[in-house]
Amino acid sequence: MLRTATALAAFCLGLVGIAAAIAPQPAPLTTAIATTASSRTAYAFDLDIQSSKINWRTHFDPRTTPHLQLVQPTRASLNNDQRRAFDDAAHRMDGVSWCASAEMGYIANVRLLREDADSATYAFQPTRDSIRSEQARTFAEHLRGEFTLTKTNPDIARVHIYAPAPFSPALLVNLTRVDITISCASAPNNRRFAAETVTEIAGSALGQAFTERTVQRTHDLAPAS
Repeated sequence: MLRTATALAAFCLGLVGIAAAIAPQPAPLTTAIATTASSRTAYAFDLDIQSSKINWRTHFDPRTTPHLQLVQPTRASLNNDQRRAFDDAAHRMDGVSWCASAEMGYIANVRLLREDADSATYAFQPTRDSIRSEQARTFAEHLRGEFTLTKTNPDIARVHIYAPAPFSPALLVNLTRVDITISCASAPNNRRFAAETVTEIAGSALGQAFTERTVQRTHDLAPAS
């Protein structure tokens, strides 16, 4: 299932940018988005992607072409499927993924689930326009989402996207589990970015069962100026 594994790496990267149809948003979310937008800074950073089939160490720098460079292993050592997956990720990546991105201003059906003195967690519905990955857009209606918003210096601390029930995104493909958890950390500009994304997908394709877990970590941010 190597083709499935390499596709999942691209799927994982594509889901980091989330948005949806225009709808009224909680005031703290609007504040978080506006503050993040006004504080945006270009950073170079390291990006690691690990699964059962791949173990990539990469470096992103907006001053180089392409911006995303493979550090280990070498690009020449990748097979065709892996090379296509990496090239697709490099083509789509345009910098740090901010948790309170402008896209979050378009999420739909936002409702409060729970809150405490420090944070509030909301549910939302992803849509086709909310997901960067062309493949994942086709089954956005099967996904649900939650995000946690801090109350002091409002910002998004965590995003969880999942499929509440099995579904078939394509002919002879059945997904029994889709679960993506994005954990956010503070950048040097004190705004939160997607520091770790854990994607778990299980199902079957062409009658063959598969289970895959992909972990993407962004770290060592440095101003690119």
